[in-house]
Amino acid sequence: DVLTAYLEYVINDVSERNKERCTFEIITPKEVAKRGAQLSIHVHGQGKDLFNKLTEFGVIADWREPNVIRIAPAPLYNSFEDCYRFGEYLEKSIS
Repeated sequence: DVLTAYLEYVINDVSERNKERCTFEIITPKEVAKRGAQLSIHVHGQGKDLFNKLTEFGVIADWREPNVIRIAPAPLYNSFEDCYRFGEYLEKSIS
């Protein structure tokens, strides 16, 4: 799905720009047929505080211990702009 691919690009871009403080590793398979719309993001160097800050921005996601955030853009409800804003919120949530 193109929307999920764009979100993957946004997450990787935020990770690259902030690699001194933390990195985000997408652990969901890259093959579209194997992942669907959902992305699991292994958060290196940050904890649940980052997830809580995303929630305060209005992001609806799922937290899995010890440090994985799951997010799925739904084309019926989300836009490319929403994915872009998620990237902004993700960057602002880094401690």
